[in-house]
Amino acid sequence: MHPVLKSALEPLAKQVTSLSLEEAQVIPTPGQERWSAQQVIEHLILTYKLTLDSVNRQLKSGKVPRNRRNLLEFLLRVQTIGMGYMPNGVPAIHAVRPIHFTPQSGAELTERFLAAAAEMDSSLSAARKKFGIQACGEHPFYGVMRVDEWRRYHAVHAQHHASQLENAIRNAQSVKTV
Repeated sequence: MHPVLKSALEPLAKQVTSLSLEEAQVIPTPGQERWSAQQVIEHLILTYKLTLDSVNRQLKSGKVPRNRRNLLEFLLRVQTIGMGYMPNGVPAIHAVRPIHFTPQSGAELTERFLAAAAEMDSSLSAARKKFGIQACGEHPFYGVMRVDEWRRYHAVHAQHHASQLENAIRNAQSVKTV
């Protein structure tokens, strides 16, 4: 896995690995749209699959996507990819909301999480070979993106959810000890 992704994702995987099946399912504040540890990881996995689909579509077509980025997409990209900041409270698009999933322990989640990230990264590496530094896929918020931008986005996105994951785990472990 590319170092940019590895450095952002491995700490999350390490946090989740030791969770029991029950701990992974505890929702921090029921009724307030907060996610359990498994839901946070499922959300990240869904974003990797969305990226994988976008990049694979471009690899299959063999064409570089047209740069149709508007001003809002440009500003969001500067904020997220350039400055490394994602605001809290912005709801995830429906395609990456963790609604339907099979409950799993932390070890099982970690294995799926890292496998999904590695599969996405492998596709990004193939896109780098095919398209060079040109765009290789399109993000729903940020428009067309290059390989380095995809990796930076996923690293920033993982860091964005790190405290949410940490809080979910802390809450799950405190519920267990009570």
